[in-house]
Amino acid sequence: AVSVRGAVSVSASAVALVRSDFVSTEDYAVAFYSTVSLADGSMLLAKGNVHDGVSREMLYATGAVTAAGSTLSFVRNRALLPRMLSLSLSLAAGAHLRVACNDAGGRVLSTAEEYAAAGFGDAGSIDVVGCDDCDRDTYCYAPGTVSASMRNGVCVCACGSGGYGEACVPVGAPALPPAMGTVLSVFVREGVTVRSVFVVPAGASEVTLRHVVLDGVSPVLYVPWMARDGVRIVVQNVSLLNGAVLYLMGGGALRGAVSAGSDESGPVELSICDVEALNGALVLTGTFPAGSVLTVADSLLVAARPTPLVYLPGSRSSPYAPVLVLSGLRLVRSVLVVYGVALVTVMTGGRTVVVDGAVLELVGGGVALDAAVLGGDYALYASARVVASGGAVLRVSGSQVYAAHGLVFDSGVEANASAVVVNDNAGALTDGALLELRGSASFVSGSWLSVRGNSVSGRLLSVPSYPRGAELAQSTLTLHGNAGSGHVVMDGTVELGG
Repeated sequence: AVSVRGAVSVSASAVALVRSDFVSTEDYAVAFYSTVSLADGSMLLAKGNVHDGVSREMLYATGAVTAAGSTLSFVRNRALLPRMLSLSLSLAAGAHLRVACNDAGGRVLSTAEEYAAAGFGDAGSIDVVGCDDCDRDTYCYAPGTVSASMRNGVCVCACGSGGYGEACVPVGAPALPPAMGTVLSVFVREGVTVRSVFVVPAGASEVTLRHVVLDGVSPVLYVPWMARDGVRIVVQNVSLLNGAVLYLMGGGALRGAVSAGSDESGPVELSICDVEALNGALVLTGTFPAGSVLTVADSLLVAARPTPLVYLPGSRSSPYAPVLVLSGLRLVRSVLVVYGVALVTVMTGGRTVVVDGAVLELVGGGVALDAAVLGGDYALYASARVVASGGAVLRVSGSQVYAAHGLVFDSGVEANASAVVVNDNAGALTDGALLELRGSASFVSGSWLSVRGNSVSGRLLSVPSYPRGAELAQSTLTLHGNAGSGHVVMDGTVELGG
């Protein structure tokens, strides 16, 4: 968003980056492509900025950043990546690096060690100021500031002669809108066409998108930035056009981020209904707090060409034009219900529903795909390993499947006291089976693999062949009450134990 090619030398002055929303998904927010030198009481201040990048840091410098008798201050910035800076920092005598209440990767940094891990240099040289402290030397350009005090939750700098703006810098600038002290708990977009990315305010407890057209944009609803005691998200009568992708991200969804704290947050209540997508997609990723209920209902999503998944830099699913993506999803005592939707990818080799990332993990929760219509070369393709435990359920029922391949789990399924249920579906399969378990398939400790009541043309079940096979230990395979025109019901090897 901001690119500086030549060397930067600041003496007895300030460079201030204040309250900017940097929409630069695949680039740095601010990049210095040479050296940066601060001297004689200068200041580099970054305050209240938001960066939505998923592959590059907020601030980058090619050359060394040196400070002598000066201050670098980073205050209340938010970045999606867990690493906020990429630079080589050298602090000479009298120089200070001050930080306060920055959020990186969905986690508020609170110790010098955490800041060091986020790219701020050696922990021993970092001065950490608490979120509730209003420190003049951290929030303001000190030579132009008389005092600093907290007002309505905002640290306000009172400028003296020669100080201008909310940071009291030496040069006047257009006045910014007042900073918000009290967190807005409700965020609403209604009856509009959106062509540029918006940012949901930190701490929001209710988010509503209603009668909205997303035209070629990819907004992110990032749960770790929302209210800690729970959040309600409603997406109703929304259209996704021209490559628009709507992301719902839980904790740990981004490269290098940790999911710690996600389970301590309040539950997420998500309701997505009456959504239409033409060459767009819905993406759910990350860890969701216990007790969350995620619902996608009464929607039509169709793709005829690939849609870039810019916030999933490690994903290889984009070329297959999926319309629903579950990427690295982890549900702990939480559920995702997809009901009454039509999901179709009209493209050779297309994968309509994609499960990617390292693993789809269900712990005492579940994913249900019910009363849906699925069409494409692959109705569902899971490149991620599926791990279910603690009574979790993965279910596809009452749906219509018209595809070359049905439900394909390419990296295997592990179920421990859990169930995989494919019941009461209808449709036609031209190549593979309704349920294909590739890789390893393990059902242990009272687990259940149920394929019953289906009416399809083609095979019903395909499991790994010898020497691997599908292992059932103290568990049950039910293959009952199915009908169809295929001459082979099942292939592969089943190993029974216990």
